[in-house]
This record gives sequence, structure tokens and C-alpha cells, in this order.
Amino acid sequence: MNFEIKFSLHALRRMEERKISRDLVRKAIEFPDKTEKSLIDPSRFLIYKLYFNEKLKREHLLLIICEVKQNLINIITIIDTSKISKYF
Repeated sequence: MNFEIKFSLHALRRMEERKISRDLVRKAIEFPDKTEKSLIDPSRFLIYKLYFNEKLKREHLLLIICEVKQNLINIITIIDTSKISKYF
């Protein structure tokens, strides 16, 4: 998949707080477990990715809210949660 990813300052702060790497975000975008299109804004998507959090030694859910325009994916925010059943 050939695309450019840009991160908002907000997303970068969330990633730093939660120790989420750019590589994990890219893999989640390339191989999502689920995606949803926004009902309000057709350029906005929610990407879901299950992964094993090595630090906490349990499965987590990564949610990526982004806007897609041609080959550009603009990451708005990132949510990392252990409450998988609440969202997935």
C-alpha cells in the first residue's frame, strides 16, 4: 500500500503517553481488524486493531481516528484501551 501518514500533534502526544510506535500505527492501517466510515464526514475513518501490549502483558485495542484524502492519511487521534468489548 502506497500512502503517506501525517500525525496531528494531538495524536503524537497520545502515542507518546501510551508508548505507541509509528510502526504499530502503520501496521494497524495496513492490516486493520475492522474499519468504519464516519456517518458525518465521508473522509473520516475509525480503524480498529487488536494487539498484544508487551508492557502490560495483555491484549489491547488500538483505535485510530483518521481522515483519508487520496494517498494521504491524516491521523487525528489514537485511543489505546484494554476494554476491548466496549468498542469491538
